[in-house]
Amino acid sequence: MKNNLEFLIKVQKLKEIPRTGWVVRGVKNPETIAEHTFRVAFAACLLGKKENLNVKKLIKLALCHDICEVYAGDNTPFFYYQNLKKEKRGKILKKWVRLSIADKEKLSKIKFIKERDSLLKLISFLSPELKNEIFSLWLDYEKRISREGKFVKQIDKIEPLLQALEYKDLKEEIGEVAWWEDIEETVEDRSLLKLLKVIQNKFYQRKFPRDKKLENILDFLLEIGKLKRMPRLYWKLRGIKNPETIAGHIFTLALMALVFGREKKQLNMGKLLKMALCHEITAVHTGDTVPYYITLPKNKKERSKILKKLPRLLKEKKTKKFLEDYKKEKNALEKVISKLNPAFKKEIIQLWEEYRNRSSPEGYFLSQLNVLAVLLQALLYRKKRKNFSVHAIWEWAFEICDDPIVLKLMKEMQERLYKAK
Repeated sequence: MKNNLEFLIKVQKLKEIPRTGWVVRGVKNPETIAEHTFRVAFAACLLGKKENLNVKKLIKLALCHDICEVYAGDNTPFFYYQNLKKEKRGKILKKWVRLSIADKEKLSKIKFIKERDSLLKLISFLSPELKNEIFSLWLDYEKRISREGKFVKQIDKIEPLLQALEYKDLKEEIGEVAWWEDIEETVEDRSLLKLLKVIQNKFYQRKFPRDKKLENILDFLLEIGKLKRMPRLYWKLRGIKNPETIAGHIFTLALMALVFGREKKQLNMGKLLKMALCHEITAVHTGDTVPYYITLPKNKKERSKILKKLPRLLKEKKTKKFLEDYKKEKNALEKVISKLNPAFKKEIIQLWEEYRNRSSPEGYFLSQLNVLAVLLQALLYRKKRKNFSVHAIWEWAFEICDDPIVLKLMKEMQERLYKAK
């Protein structure tokens, strides 16, 4: 448990490392590696299921494909141009970085070795089983060994294009042509080539044959992309600058599901991972919420005093509030998934309801992991801020958590991150 927690702590850095391609283009508050990973995982899940691929493996591949960047950093062809003057850099970055075959092979080998060694360092202290699984997933992605590995590799090329087009809508100077050129060299899957035509129809008014199912999946992926720009209200209320986003939180919970779910053999891992991805997409339309937000005073000092304790409600009011929030969130969920096909909609609603009601073994376990995902982030913020209080979250954790694995993790957090200060 100690080693698993140490791994999670290190991986949290991905929520703070911005993607190099946006940094060199001067994008304000660019997405992080964790936020990018979140949408790659969701895209792989939806598009892979449509192609009858192994969805559980797809999500695992997506979650692990960039964790080496904890130590290696985000190394792209753009990395070499970040020190150029803005004007010169802007001209170069309008197109994809072209290299000779020899240079491409040389840099690819250097990148592979650097990222491999970084990954091995990151997972060196994990159990042999978990270490082997993570390394095998990463290697599968890098070398495109399986159908799923090839698929996620291509999704990983398309997701930044979507992000570039979204930044373009926000009036950022992006030069998305560079991503189109990269995609032309790497994407070959028929269904993904169709998706690229759908993207061109939507953003460039092209007139390729329409594919309604892919159009709806694209609209959904663009909707959940908003979660990358939505900071967690819980941390904003506590004065944290540039806090984790909802997308970043979902990444953490999904990775926790991968690490700790494997220890509970009775759980359906594929279901657990999909549930983690779905559990907070309602925020696209509700925004991030906390149950007691509307009752908090506007005065910062008064609000700070209240937030040091867990707000208490009478049972009747608590039940009423739960039902109100549940109805509001379900309406938001139905809205965000409204364009997906009936099978996708039914599955996502069921996953969300089981999580929200803790009505299945997976929902019960994940709801407790979610509490510890919040607690872990709070404890990491506490290391940076002397007066940051985590008492209310500890109360919440002690009231909610009873699973043996979760309790062991909570105890380890207490020893490693709470008592040590």
